[in-house]
Amino acid sequence: MTRTHIALGLIGLVVVTGGGLYAHRALADRNVHPAPSASASVATTKVIRTDLSDFWSETGTVGYRKQRTLRGAAAGVVTWLPRAGSVVARGGTLYRVNDRPVTLFYGSTPMFRDLGTVGLVGRDVRVLADNLRALGYRIGAQPAPGTTVGTGDAKVRITADDAVFTDALKAAVQRWQQDRRIQPAGGVLKLGDALVLPGQVRIGAATAKLGDDAAGDVMAVSDQTKAVSVEIDATRADDVRSGQKVRITLPDSTVTSGTVDSVSTDVKKDGDTPKVRVVVAVDKPAALDGLTSADVEVRFTGTTVRHVLAVPVGALLALSGGGYGVQVAGGALTAVKVGLFADGMVQVTGTGLAEGASVVTTS
Repeated sequence: MTRTHIALGLIGLVVVTGGGLYAHRALADRNVHPAPSASASVATTKVIRTDLSDFWSETGTVGYRKQRTLRGAAAGVVTWLPRAGSVVARGGTLYRVNDRPVTLFYGSTPMFRDLGTVGLVGRDVRVLADNLRALGYRIGAQPAPGTTVGTGDAKVRITADDAVFTDALKAAVQRWQQDRRIQPAGGVLKLGDALVLPGQVRIGAATAKLGDDAAGDVMAVSDQTKAVSVEIDATRADDVRSGQKVRITLPDSTVTSGTVDSVSTDVKKDGDTPKVRVVVAVDKPAALDGLTSADVEVRFTGTTVRHVLAVPVGALLALSGGGYGVQVAGGALTAVKVGLFADGMVQVTGTGLAEGASVVTTS
């Protein structure tokens, strides 16, 4: 459950009248605290110059980053699934269909056709060539970018993102299939034999069961790195930016720091409230060791004012004619304009009020 609160105390103020001081309780849109009695002890404090930031907190959830569901690319029967929590790297088996391994390749272009005809050109061929080379197979030379291959209407100009399915590449596919015991080992990569992802993945929960159709959702995968996911009100999205620092309180009350990794632009409804998702990277990943799914408190910084005069909230006096003031120790009552409230302090400005001045405050 998401909870939002502004960590600013409501002010127990003293109202100044012609007859003296009496207790008064002011809300100022903050949590209500009992007002000090007339006999409350007082002390003095210094006016300081500092930076103030208000904040709010949300409930976040620990999980693995970049979670997604893998969907099979070709029909068949799921005959083997990996253990949840295991890690699959380039060239490893994600699952098996009709007892044929589905291999993980790295890249950004998905496989969308059978690759086996010499002369085929495309970015999917580049993915195949790059992965076989990375796995130690000799794929032969590739035409330089800008080279034109083919004849007649089949002429294609090679770009830096393309590769050509050459005889040497076909032979490399055949050797790879023999090593993987893929039959027939004829040098044809069939659609569904490989899935392309950005890098190695951690296996999550299986969606499919053994015997299910492999063309549907098969299982969840993610990065190995943990992060904190937070749903915030869409109205606050402009207050959060990538790279912003946050404070995270873990279930055992341990506090650690984090950095906003991303703020989604996809607005979702949570009841009647529009929400956006914020992903927070933990600065010290070891802090999440032992946590696989847990709620944590994430504190976001809102407005910040810098190099301003500030006093404790308890130094504010509510004036009978309206507004606020502070009592300079041994001096006059000074009317002040209040600004940001944060961590028990309040921004103040007033005629004659200066850094280092002593003012009366409740103790």
